Amino acid sequence: MAAPNAAAAETGLVAGSDLARAMATGVLRVADRMDGLGLSTGARTARRLDADAAFDAFDARALCLLLDPEGHDPAAPGSVSPEALAARTGLVVLHPALTDGLIEVQTIGRVEGPARPARRPTRIDAALAQPFVLSLLDQIRALLPVDTNEPCPGTLRAGSFIAGPASLGLILTASHYLRVDLEIELAQGHRQAGLSFVLPLDVAARATAEEPDPRGEWAPAMEAIAMEAPVRLEAVLPPLKMPLSRLVTLKVGDLIPIDAQALSRLSLHGGASGITVPGRARLPRGASLKARLGQLNGVRAVKIAALPGDAEGAEAGRDPEFGADAIAGFGVGPAPALGMSGNAREDALGTLPDLPGSPDFPDFPDLPDLP
Repeated sequence: MAAPNAAAAETGLVAGSDLARAMATGVLRVADRMDGLGLSTGARTARRLDADAAFDAFDARALCLLLDPEGHDPAAPGSVSPEALAARTGLVVLHPALTDGLIEVQTIGRVEGPARPARRPTRIDAALAQPFVLSLLDQIRALLPVDTNEPCPGTLRAGSFIAGPASLGLILTASHYLRVDLEIELAQGHRQAGLSFVLPLDVAARATAEEPDPRGEWAPAMEAIAMEAPVRLEAVLPPLKMPLSRLVTLKVGDLIPIDAQALSRLSLHGGASGITVPGRARLPRGASLKARLGQLNGVRAVKIAALPGDAEGAEAGRDPEFGADAIAGFGVGPAPALGMSGNAREDALGTLPDLPGSPDFPDFPDLPDLP
């Protein structure tokens, strides 16, 4: 008695699956309402599989319809992140022969003879197969025991289908699935077909618990490392103007006078973007902060006066430790100059001389108006 159970554990088989029984009974009930289908059911299997094996052995031209998780409202965008929804989405797979049989019943009223060569399903095929799947889902929900520990199929995702199983591993991202396969015969045994359900396991627990971070464990580790990376900050004085003739004669020890208010109009340049904190927009690339130069506990310091796009506060000019009032703390006169001594600065900066007049050019004729 223990041997079959051990084999089932090794292969992932689920003995006495509630979903498999409900699925087989529901298919027969739905088929009874469709004259000309001639449907009967055969063997059924239920297996718990890893994601790598959950989509194996499907026909390359099978019709795959997505199932939203129970309770999901597609009309409420943003209620579930796309990553979490992909991990909770189920699947129903129709063998090509079953898809063709459903189309024939709805077009000519019966399934005729052996199956035709399989073809790639289309959106019209999906629309014609959806009534059968919707009725089957209603039957399965009614037949599943209330106390079952297996996942229940959700609602059919309207307007979506997948033509073949090749991309299922990219669309459905759960780690483990319950796969139920049911053999089906059509036209009184003349056609062999099949139907499968692939449902993510632990959907109920995942729906009630906090959604996992779709970025995985690497993102917090990368963020922690990035936050410790050094960022170069540069406090830059306002630009100066001087005659070119004076610029080319500068030598070591020369003083360049600056405006006393320049200490209150510094620009603080940092990394490509600023730190994102609640209530603050990300600083665009190349943005700079308004700042004032001063001192803090006897040490030179720079105080941020305004963020990019913000006006400097009215209290900025009344801060005795930052701005023009803090100049005395550096041991220089009230009007600072860039240099190593405190000599008196010039009262005014030189201005560029006027450039000589440019040569006269002849007048060009007016161009005619375009039609």
